[in-house]
Amino acid sequence: MLGHHVASLPSTPMSRRRLLRSLGVTAGGALLGSLGLPARGYAAKKELRYLNNEPAPTTIAFLKDMVAEYEAASGIKIQLETIPVTETWTKVTTAIKAGKPYDFITFGEITQPLLLARDGLLTPVTTIIQEVGVDDFGPRSLDWYQGELWMYPYDYNFNYLFYRKDWFAQKKLHVPTNWNGFLQMLEALNDPANKHYAITLPVSGEPTNWGNTAFLWAAGVQIYDDQWNVVLDAPEMKPRVVRTLEYLTQVTQYTPPGLLEVGLKDMLSNFTSSLSGITSYTGRLIHLIEDRAPELADKYATMPSPAPDGGRGAVTFANDGFSIGKTDNTEDALKFLRWFIKNDKLTEFQLTLPLHYQPPQFSTYKNPRWRSHPLVEKHWAAMEVMLDFMNTDKTLIGSIQLQGPGPSPNQGRIWTSQVLPRMYVNVLTKTMSPSDAVDAAAKEIRGFTEKV
Repeated sequence: MLGHHVASLPSTPMSRRRLLRSLGVTAGGALLGSLGLPARGYAAKKELRYLNNEPAPTTIAFLKDMVAEYEAASGIKIQLETIPVTETWTKVTTAIKAGKPYDFITFGEITQPLLLARDGLLTPVTTIIQEVGVDDFGPRSLDWYQGELWMYPYDYNFNYLFYRKDWFAQKKLHVPTNWNGFLQMLEALNDPANKHYAITLPVSGEPTNWGNTAFLWAAGVQIYDDQWNVVLDAPEMKPRVVRTLEYLTQVTQYTPPGLLEVGLKDMLSNFTSSLSGITSYTGRLIHLIEDRAPELADKYATMPSPAPDGGRGAVTFANDGFSIGKTDNTEDALKFLRWFIKNDKLTEFQLTLPLHYQPPQFSTYKNPRWRSHPLVEKHWAAMEVMLDFMNTDKTLIGSIQLQGPGPSPNQGRIWTSQVLPRMYVNVLTKTMSPSDAVDAAAKEIRGFTEKV
């Protein structure tokens, strides 16, 4: 009976659709499948939406080749979209509101994924990380929330200070170990008459959360206690915050003009153009030196931010990683991540910017493919310092995402609200005294903190 109707399918599309409906078949693919014929050509190809926020041309070129390889192997098309990292949160939340969430997302820190996890909008990647081995991941690189891991980290993304060794040599300077020494160093380096400024730092906007909070952590500042009570303005804590704000006011005397507008690009370009002798960044700056200022390749070094009175220096971080959206394509996105990890595509990805993507996994440093990369070998002295940052006996690792008794959406609210940069700006523009700025920030944080 069915074969008879197929043999006499009408020629027009409208007539064919009417016949299919009369047979109780809603799609041509279902009819062909019932006949034992391949339906793949008639069904829409499955597609994953991949939001990438790593804009380096080498990374994008690799990703394009990689998704094409995966499509050939799996039959699943991956729609790759690249944006600046600072637009990630807006892009992700807008897509969710529009009913078109991303399946695979690159995040620039863990606090944003935890906000989504709280609302049931992500799928955990715990099993995949356990398959790799939890012990392979370095300190502070994994964040457990609700008994699960919500991001597979690929880059520690430490933020530390770069300085010009040749400038130090000319002034017979040494790496300072406390705040007084740091200020003396800045004064010696600063030469506005010749357009040489001591330091470039962000103080406003999202880059500040990552690029200029190390002084707070070095001073022992904490935002929460172990019960999620805000202690920023508590009697034992507020003096530390005030001291840091007063210190920051002194530091910013030695920055180029346009302090309130400093962004990620300025942190990079001011250093490579020799406008400033110190900046805060991560290994991406080394790649920029290689590309735009190769004469500086042997003239830079790195250091942590010093503590007020000596002791462990501090670095901050906001580890980058991959998260899986809770969508109709969740299982396929998890399969893609497994393929990516098991086929060593992660190492290939990291090698597109090997000095920027600092691997959180110990095994990577033993991987011959990674270790033998020419840039890794050339800049191994810098890499050894980065490795020391993983040693918490030597370096204090501080971050917004480490505030409180454990990972929580509260940290994401601190990040996205930009309450700490606003505290800085209130003091630097003399809108508020340091004491009043601390009180205002603490009040704002109390307003959005949930006891979890």
